[in-house]
Amino acid sequence: MTGESFGIGFDSCGFITQYSHIPSVEYLPGVHVAGIRNRTRETAEEQAERCREEGWGDPSVYGEDELVALIEDPDVDGLWVTGPNFLRVEVIEAAMDAVEDGADLAGIAIEKPLARNLAEAERIIDRIDAAGVPAAYLENWAHEPTLREARELLWERGRPSGRPYIARSRAEHGGPHSGWFWDGRRQGGGALTDMLCHALAGNEVLLSDPAGELPPLEATRVDANAETLKWGRPEYAEQLREEYGVDYEEHPADDYARATVTYETAEGTRLMSEASGSWCYVGAGVSRSIELLGPEYSGRVMTDESAESVFFSDAATEGEGWLEKQTASSGRMPVGGASSVNSGFVAENRDATDAFANGEDGMLDLGFGYGILELCMGAYKAAEEERTMTLGDPSLVEYVPPPARH
Repeated sequence: MTGESFGIGFDSCGFITQYSHIPSVEYLPGVHVAGIRNRTRETAEEQAERCREEGWGDPSVYGEDELVALIEDPDVDGLWVTGPNFLRVEVIEAAMDAVEDGADLAGIAIEKPLARNLAEAERIIDRIDAAGVPAAYLENWAHEPTLREARELLWERGRPSGRPYIARSRAEHGGPHSGWFWDGRRQGGGALTDMLCHALAGNEVLLSDPAGELPPLEATRVDANAETLKWGRPEYAEQLREEYGVDYEEHPADDYARATVTYETAEGTRLMSEASGSWCYVGAGVSRSIELLGPEYSGRVMTDESAESVFFSDAATEGEGWLEKQTASSGRMPVGGASSVNSGFVAENRDATDAFANGEDGMLDLGFGYGILELCMGAYKAAEEERTMTLGDPSLVEYVPPPARH
């Protein structure tokens, strides 16, 4: 670290950076935004000015070809890679080249998913490991206060009756907010990689012993569905062509996905992870439910219901406002107060900055991110071939999901 405060350098300032990562700094004493790089420099300038106005830092601004300058900025201690999936390998390669040439980087944090496929993920991990840079996989679900509290309580009180054996997660919204997310080639898939990487990660964390007394879980097999239910219909495909320039009639990506993962404990006991997600939901924002079941207990977290809401008639106004993935501007709307706290971004960034300051990996390392991506690739292959997929199958390393092949 260059001083008493840890400086984050954001590589990209798209939706997740603007609305979740940057605002999280307000709740992180001893952390500031030190630099922002974006392909559209004007957007980076706007976010830098926002940081100055809010007291989150006085970040330097860098343009499309200035990644090395961002890393070499003496005020940047850690690099947060939060940009598009299709640039992930390119960014990591350039960053590790800079480190090997002498740039000082305390750590690198990578937003989910780790990569578009396992071959890319292996390249990313190899480069970071070779450079000896501490790393963290950014999966906010695992850090959400309500999920962490539920997990701790259920395991603590339920342990005498036996470990939990089923985790279920469902997350749905009306569709991504950026054009590249809709493009299966650039994103790496569809709703499965976008939504189920959250749900599968959350389930695995819930099923894992928070006290570390039991051995890690081993995923053994997965079966799945990946379907295009809404956005391939002519009227909706036309909407995507006009708004994002993608063709879901010629090159569809899945907008619904379901996966069931079987885990085995060291004693041979089977545990189940059930995950589903879609871009087909019509509502005020994200609809989500998470459950953990054990022999004599259960717990549930639902995050599309809120005690706080506002109401606007159709005649009142139009626009965005209150909750991530909001898809309407009239009627009764839930209000997402302190969403960067409630959604786990504050906790995950606190974990990463503290770990990097101590020369350590984050709570979720890149190996965890690789494991979740392997589940996603296994699910895609199981869905495509209409069979149960064995995890650890060598064919998964070179596998590319159908939406990413065009």
